[in-house]
Amino acid sequence: MTKIKMNWGKGLALFMGCFLVFIITLGVYMFNQTSDEYDHQYYEKGLAFDSVYNQRRQVVVDNVQPKVTVEQTNLHVDFVAPANGNVRFERLADPSLNKVLTFTSTGQNTVDIPLSDFKRGRWDLSFQWVNKGKKYLYQKQIRVQ
Repeated sequence: MTKIKMNWGKGLALFMGCFLVFIITLGVYMFNQTSDEYDHQYYEKGLAFDSVYNQRRQVVVDNVQPKVTVEQTNLHVDFVAPANGNVRFERLADPSLNKVLTFTSTGQNTVDIPLSDFKRGRWDLSFQWVNKGKKYLYQKQIRVQ
């Protein structure tokens, strides 16, 4: 039998070569991944934080949380008082499906929104409305069946 002689230099060079191939492979893998989605309006939202906070707080102070129920094909919203504004539907899994709808409550202070155009799954809702000069913001998560 013949022994393979290996000194420190050859072993170190072999280790460095394998490590270099590993690092290059990770770099190629990283650059081939899709870019992380980030909020492009991050700074604008930060500047408007006080306004949004005050609108959310006003809902609690005035005790005007709407009652949101998901029925078979409709989203039924009961407001405490007449309201007109908009509701933003946000889908975290696919932001291209986000929608903003305007509403005006009926004589019963209710709003019915058909859900036939919405995909099944979780949706984040943001209701913004005005009543007697006060602005309100209420957020809720729903699941569309």
